[in-house]
Amino acid sequence: MSNRKRGYDWEDKIVKIFRRMGWNAVRLGSPSVHLPDVLAINNAEKMIVAVEAKASRGDRIRVPQREIDRLFDFLELFQAYERREAVIAIKFLKVKGKSLSESFYKVTCRSPGNIGISRGESPDNSCLAPWRIKRA
Repeated sequence: MSNRKRGYDWEDKIVKIFRRMGWNAVRLGSPSVHLPDVLAINNAEKMIVAVEAKASRGDRIRVPQREIDRLFDFLELFQAYERREAVIAIKFLKVKGKSLSESFYKVTCRSPGNIGISRGESPDNSCLAPWRIKRA
């Protein structure tokens, strides 16, 4: 499976997860359009979430600083929402001897530099906090 297909499948699954929880959610397109991967809205909570999705067969995922900045810049367009959250959705695929894992992290600040997340370890970045999708 190609990296592009793996990424598309993960984004599609994220949209389905949000929708099952009662949110409105859509994929926003390819990386060339400089938008987050997924946009989710919970009107009952007056909340909007911009998601950057990453999937890998390897043991480490790197999220470039420009992608984090893109999440925050995008959310600034939606001042009418009381809650605006930037989220990184991480999926480590099942490979020989290693299990599948899916995690969501709220990005609480624009940390300088790239963010690295390793399989099976909690991120050591002070700008990341575990995040759960709440039912709409």
